[in-house]
Amino acid sequence: MEPEYKLGEILTLLKIDLLDLGATKLELLKLQTFEKSSRLGSLILWGFIVINLIFFASLFAFIALGFLFSDWVGDHAGGFGLVVLLYLVILGILLVFRKGICTWIQNKLLTELDPNLAKETEK
Repeated sequence: MEPEYKLGEILTLLKIDLLDLGATKLELLKLQTFEKSSRLGSLILWGFIVINLIFFASLFAFIALGFLFSDWVGDHAGGFGLVVLLYLVILGILLVFRKGICTWIQNKLLTELDPNLAKETEK
């Protein structure tokens, strides 16, 4: 046999349950936001590390290439001028494909923030 409750008691219990539900949902939102921001922060830090390593590796590779071109051309200015020309060609290629590159980066970041988004876009 179930205990009988008065209407006031039922409303009080319902109010307490709704307040607890609201607090729990708020805590869940905080935790999800914290998880996503920490995931994004680690992704940005990882990207920074990789970009720095790529930068220094390419810097020394292009310096070596400049000396190689200098030997071929017979002049340091001409060899490093060819390296500058190579940099300008790479810059031109990046500028031509900048929209696609930006879209790719944006999609990667959004997928990292919401893994369900990747599943929805695959369908």
